[in-house]
Amino acid sequence: MSLKSNDILIDRKIRELLSNRDERALTEVQTRWGKLLYGLAFRITGSAADAEECINDALLDLWQRPPIDPKMPVLAYVSTLVRRRAVDRVRYNTAERRVGASYACALDELDECLADPEGQGDTEVSAIRDALQAFLDELDEKNRTVFLLRYYGAFSNRDVARRCGMGERAVEMRLNRMRKRLRQLLNAYGIYL
Repeated sequence: MSLKSNDILIDRKIRELLSNRDERALTEVQTRWGKLLYGLAFRITGSAADAEECINDALLDLWQRPPIDPKMPVLAYVSTLVRRRAVDRVRYNTAERRVGASYACALDELDECLADPEGQGDTEVSAIRDALQAFLDELDEKNRTVFLLRYYGAFSNRDVARRCGMGERAVEMRLNRMRKRLRQLLNAYGIYL
């Protein structure tokens, strides 16, 4: 995925505003990507209030810790922050049996492959990131789309099937095979979780 020149200019503008501690950076992020971020948070949490709270928390995180890596697009960085906040919210809600969320099922599916990077050393987190990138690179376009829609985009298996023109059972089988392959690849990288 390559960025268009307009996207690069927007990224630079937001980075400059953040480095100057200008609050317009947060407004710019909300204006440009607010709906996308809300959709991501809502699909994970299943709650409008929780989604809004996750976005607000992620924007505070962005303000306090702007992206360091100049190669990482701001949208990718802030999406990751929103996703992490939303996953934390689902874990909090399900741990206390406050609400059930469809995303908790997706988290359980990946637990067999990936550990929570919190508390892991930078070297191991980097190795996991590299292995995951190698895994995604080896997938064909359809499998990559299915995997990312399910585990990054937080879509249900039914929604993934609909978006990819497949049956729900076919999506489940593909995801099962991909999780097994990811586990093998992590082991090949010397990562045993």
